[in-house]
Amino acid sequence: MSETTMPLAEEQRPTKPREPIPPDTIFVGKKPLMAYATAMMMHFQTGAKELSVKARGQAISRAVDVVEVVSRRFYAGKLKIKNISIGTEVLGEGDDIRNVSTIEIRVEKLD
Repeated sequence: MSETTMPLAEEQRPTKPREPIPPDTIFVGKKPLMAYATAMMMHFQTGAKELSVKARGQAISRAVDVVEVVSRRFYAGKLKIKNISIGTEVLGEGDDIRNVSTIEIRVEKLD
């Protein structure tokens, strides 16, 4: 009986341990806008006063939309944007290195 070897399509790469996600942070990705808006409203319903909405790449526009929809439609005049930070992350390894834009929107609930 001959031994077959599987091609190494998925190489075992050393992975960096992920930092724990802070409880006051929402990462915006590919889900529908209202999924993130609901998460944002639920966070404020727990009594929290601040929240950070983060996104990178093509999800940046969705993150801005989430903050605008929640602040205008659901918390009209009761949310304040404290800070907006933009930056760049370097992703990939070897020949596959690329720069990806990032945004962090810090939102505060007013009383």
